[in-house]
Amino acid sequence: MDKIGDFSKQCEVTIKTLRYYDKVGLLVPDYIDNFTGYRYYGPEKVTEMRRITELKSVGFTLKEIKKILSGDTTVIQKKRQKLEQQLENLNKLNLGEKKVMKKDFNAEFENDERVIGRWEMIGDNLPFNEIYFLPNGEEYWIFSWTKGYLKISSEDGNMLCPYTLKATYGENPLMSVQYGESTWILKQTDNKPYTKYEIGRHDNIDLPFVDDTNVIGKWVSVDFVKKVENFDPAKQSWPSLFFKSIEFYPNGEAGQIVGEAISPWKIRWTKGTTLVESGDGTKAPAYEIYTFDGMDYLFLEWKSGDYTWGKRKARYYVFKRAD
Repeated sequence: MDKIGDFSKQCEVTIKTLRYYDKVGLLVPDYIDNFTGYRYYGPEKVTEMRRITELKSVGFTLKEIKKILSGDTTVIQKKRQKLEQQLENLNKLNLGEKKVMKKDFNAEFENDERVIGRWEMIGDNLPFNEIYFLPNGEEYWIFSWTKGYLKISSEDGNMLCPYTLKATYGENPLMSVQYGESTWILKQTDNKPYTKYEIGRHDNIDLPFVDDTNVIGKWVSVDFVKKVENFDPAKQSWPSLFFKSIEFYPNGEAGQIVGEAISPWKIRWTKGTTLVESGDGTKAPAYEIYTFDGMDYLFLEWKSGDYTWGKRKARYYVFKRAD
């Protein structure tokens, strides 16, 4: 069994939260040492904790979760009915929908001052938390726009997603975006004319050089993983690797090949961190070297648009030393 500290790290939850869950009877330790007061949790509690986290993420209260874990399935049925009713109410709103003539994705930009600003997505299990409509339809990450359309660019191609708006949610304008067969509902939180740089995350790269002889040399990519522990040297989990290689030079400079070309970004490094200046701002992807079966592998954070504008955790490119 694990002590509360080890269990909290494994489940990515704070010790304070675990003590509270014990207090309210939601997640009770398997054993408490009467002398030290230490709480201990067995392997089955990991599954139970993950279930609690999943239920919280979709909007269940702790009181509701406690009932669900005790076997009360009516709680889930009631929540589903409530969400279905909310969705039906949103669809009934007068969103001022009208037919919009189909445009070419690269057609000349047409302005719509009403949509400029930040929009928050309403609902559960959505692909994004927020979308910005920048002045003049400026593109950021995978988004741009022109009057009547949200434009989305991805590896799967370009999409013109019609939008309509008129109704309000309290004092906030609402927007309906048709994404394929799905309909997104967005709430405008402000109409500020943001810049691309302003809405992104930017790391501090003003760090002194600290040498690391272990990293010097050329590394070639072999995989792309969500977490270090997901890597298996025996098989490649990611079918196509966009980031091909990176080379660390003794003077703190570095170069990388992305796609089939040398990256135009200015890249430096200091021990444990790469320092990148690109047109989108500054990033400081961390790196670590691990050894598997006698082979060194470099794990480098991939801070793409998902990190800069999607505010998501960076994943890892995995490299091995070039022969």
